[in-house]
Amino acid sequence: MSNVNRRSFLKKSALAVGGASVFAISGTSASGQIIGANDRVQVAVSGVGGRGGDHVNSYRGLRNVEVAYIVDADGRRVEERITQVAEATGRTPKGTQDVRAMLDDKDIDAVSIAATNHWHALQTIWACQAGKHVYVEKPGNQNLFEGRKAVEAAAKYDRLVQLGTQRRSEDQWARVAAAVKSAKYGKLVAAKAYASRPRNSLRFKPIENAPANLDWNQWLGPVQMQPYHGNLVPYNWHWFWDTGNGEIGNNGPHYFDLCGWAMGEKHPSSVISFGCRFVREPREFYRDQAETPTIQFALYDMGGIPLIFESCNIAGPRESWDPTETTEFYTEIGVIRGEWFHPNGGGERQRLDVEFERPGSGGNFGNFINAVRNRTSVKLNAPIDKGVYAGALCHWGNAAYRTGYREALPAIREKMGDNTLLQEGIEKVIANLKVVFGDTVKIEDIPFQVSEKLVIDTEKEQFVNSPLGNSFLTRAPRAPFAVPDQV
Repeated sequence: MSNVNRRSFLKKSALAVGGASVFAISGTSASGQIIGANDRVQVAVSGVGGRGGDHVNSYRGLRNVEVAYIVDADGRRVEERITQVAEATGRTPKGTQDVRAMLDDKDIDAVSIAATNHWHALQTIWACQAGKHVYVEKPGNQNLFEGRKAVEAAAKYDRLVQLGTQRRSEDQWARVAAAVKSAKYGKLVAAKAYASRPRNSLRFKPIENAPANLDWNQWLGPVQMQPYHGNLVPYNWHWFWDTGNGEIGNNGPHYFDLCGWAMGEKHPSSVISFGCRFVREPREFYRDQAETPTIQFALYDMGGIPLIFESCNIAGPRESWDPTETTEFYTEIGVIRGEWFHPNGGGERQRLDVEFERPGSGGNFGNFINAVRNRTSVKLNAPIDKGVYAGALCHWGNAAYRTGYREALPAIREKMGDNTLLQEGIEKVIANLKVVFGDTVKIEDIPFQVSEKLVIDTEKEQFVNSPLGNSFLTRAPRAPFAVPDQV
């Protein structure tokens, strides 16, 4: 939707979508003094639940930054955050359930997006069209097509767009990336990204009317209209294909981004993915209402260097299962884990000693605000044109997984061949499953599925050999929330 169309749409009705209410509260301080300063940055935060609350608190802690607008499809959340900010700062932000109302406010300099994944790209595009700079949470998009359009919008409207892959603002990982690039600790031969975190079964919740405080149409936005159930809002939308991307797209982007930083931001030439949705719910035949896998592996070819992704959300006892979220880089002579190099053969580990460029100061949020204030001397630590490749790895992996066919895990292991690093990860997951389920479940009976090796045209950003896989790289548009072909 063009900026002009968006504005004309709003002019037709202040309650444009599903009766969304718009809270218009004056932007003055408690004393009645008009707010304004040459370098004050006025920020709108969109999506103010758990992570959105972190956004609000982070901006409140920065010098001369005002949280001036609160946006959320949940009207109760809007009111609660407005009260929180007003009590803490003495300044009362405006609020709305409809993001488009905020975008028409000329006083807003930047939009910080912590809404659901399916809203990331469209809100980024709309904000760029409206002349706002953007901070958007990872993965920055819900599918590959939308990610490319968000990058195009940032370039076309010359807006700063920082992705919420905050490890780009940490010295530790800047040192690791420099060490891998330098080959000081050996030539890179493989990399592995982990995103394993214990998750409980969602069970099943009934279809019902959305709560009165939630504008369901506005919450869905770019997603096709569908019934409400309590497993979507809040947070568990991560585990449904229309709204989220599973663990690979939840915490995976942080560690894929580290791979891109160290190995060069690019698409893989091929991908294979396998896994299953399996939960500790024997009365429901180990199923729940969600869709994305609880166990997932993906194998990417990154210019001849294998990149492995591993995720397991089925938690056993700590002594048998230690969930890991990190990235490892394997070289010809050892492995880089965190800030340490571990040489092959069991020699003493060494702290990485390499020259590196320190990220801009202030963490991801502070760096973003510094860049908004002074674009000539401050560059973004995590610009979207680099971070989009981390999201793309999630989407390639998920699209491949969704094309998969049922196969027993032992047969899948045979197909994976002699990739030792991958086989070791599978063995670890099997050991955990045996502890969790004991004799009640046979490993070969767990409903794994595996894709074929899907080849990628990196220029066209499409699979060469899978029309079905390509269908998962975009979505059917829903007016007036469609991500446009031309931004």
